[in-house]
Amino acid sequence: MKIKIFFLVFIFCLICSMTKAQPARAARKRVRKPRDTGSQAASARGVGVSVRFRPDRLGLLLTFSDFENIESGSYQLIYDSNGITQGAGGTIMIGDTETKELLFATCSHGVCTFHENITNARLSIISKLKNGQTVIKPFRIKV
Repeated sequence: MKIKIFFLVFIFCLICSMTKAQPARAARKRVRKPRDTGSQAASARGVGVSVRFRPDRLGLLLTFSDFENIESGSYQLIYDSNGITQGAGGTIMIGDTETKELLFATCSHGVCTFHENITNARLSIISKLKNGQTVIKPFRIKV
């Protein structure tokens, strides 16, 4: 019995001595650049926009904000429907926070015909700033 215990302890010690302890590796500490809170950085972003689908996913709802450094703005939605390029757009009225609705449809006299098989949808928000710069915010829409 003593020989078996001795033999097991000997094997355990042999295995432990053969395996070398690996040094622990840690990820490098993340260093963030300081944020510039000056007016130039704030003005370069353009108009703020919230983009979401309508509940039935047949159009987009746009809500604009942050108008303080904006001179003018516009938006355009371009997409393909059954291989034909379609689109919608408009201008941003400064201070208007009302939600705009862009439909994937063609409307005439209050009757809308919704498009099918929509692909390659892109939304662009164009802001012309008071300092003369133009900021374009592109969005890729997956319908």
